[in-house]
Amino acid sequence: MSDFDDNWQISGSSDPATPDVQPHQVQPAAQPVQVFQPAQPMQPAAPQMPMQQPMTQPVAQPMGQPVYQQPVAQPMQGQPVYQQPGFAPAPVTVAGPMTGYGYAMSQQPVQYRTADYGAEREKNLNECARMINHFSPKVDLYQDYEKCKTDIVRYSRSSVAPLVWGIIICVIGLGLVFSAITANYKDVIIGYSIAAGITLLIGAGLILLFALKKRYNKKKIEELYTQLGELSNQLNLLYNGFSNCILPPEFTDPRILFKLQSLIISGRCVTIGNAINALLSVRNTYMRINQAKSQFQQDTAARFNGTPAFFNAVRYLDLR
Repeated sequence: MSDFDDNWQISGSSDPATPDVQPHQVQPAAQPVQVFQPAQPMQPAAPQMPMQQPMTQPVAQPMGQPVYQQPVAQPMQGQPVYQQPGFAPAPVTVAGPMTGYGYAMSQQPVQYRTADYGAEREKNLNECARMINHFSPKVDLYQDYEKCKTDIVRYSRSSVAPLVWGIIICVIGLGLVFSAITANYKDVIIGYSIAAGITLLIGAGLILLFALKKRYNKKKIEELYTQLGELSNQLNLLYNGFSNCILPPEFTDPRILFKLQSLIISGRCVTIGNAINALLSVRNTYMRINQAKSQFQQDTAARFNGTPAFFNAVRYLDLR
């Protein structure tokens, strides 16, 4: 910057951007130019052993002044390890099986397998077709067997109404006989006698009818049991002729097999076991079948020298 002297003349630099140094001004020292350096990553510090300081006597310091003490280097417990951000930790390997809550966890990873329902369904449909081809030609045999069992039950439940009515009518006839004996007039005696005779004939006829029917039923039941034993043997041979049947004999009726096949085809079940459970899901069906089978085998074993007859569960299932 310019200035004036004693004669009012301009002295100094005419450039206002570079003023001259005046006597009363002090020129500051030049500062070094600082160049920006990129930050260097910090290196992990190496462990240092603690330094042993010589045993020296402390120098007496004047009262009221702080005493500076050099910090003693402490030994490092471990060397820090730098980890890059986002680095996944290594998996932990279990040395042995871990146990807890009553089960053992294997150290091998668990492999999950997706169930192939299509292949399982096709396999069970083929098994159903194989059983139907074997048992369905003998569906008449199953029907005759069921009809034979129904007839045995029907003939076993013979009505006792003829016997009851025969006894009642006979009592009435005896009463008319007593009236005829005690009557005083000839016409009354003849009337009571005729009525008593007719009544006693009717009562005796009903009693005789009941006895003949019971005898006939007994003979018929024996014939039906003979036929039942023959049909049972044929059904057992039919069942044993099918190798590796996955169903018990009571579920091999072709009507049951067609129902199982329809359940799998409709998509409601995948396996034959699921279809059986669907049929037995009705209330108390499984219990009723077991009870009926146990009682039937007990009755037929006593009649067929300890060998129970073939049991068919078709009547206990809802096959609509």
